[in-house]
Amino acid sequence: MEEKRYSPSGTLALGILAIFLPVIGLITGIIAIIFANKSLKTTEDTEAIKALYLGGRVCAIIGLCYQGLFVLYLIFIIALAISMPY
Repeated sequence: MEEKRYSPSGTLALGILAIFLPVIGLITGIIAIIFANKSLKTTEDTEAIKALYLGGRVCAIIGLCYQGLFVLYLIFIIALAISMPY
């Protein structure tokens, strides 16, 4: 059975969206990493196409780190707001 191929530009777009979309970026980042990893294992394309997959994976990792920090920041702000006396 032939492996499903994912679009290299789609993987890159999902990785970029992971950086810029506040909460949806978590989902798009995870999807971009999964698509890039599966495609890099099965593809025998040119180096330019592999570079797009790698770029999507790198953007997704950066976006996930950013999203993680954003979630921690929100938790900190909520905890600070709850603990303040009125």
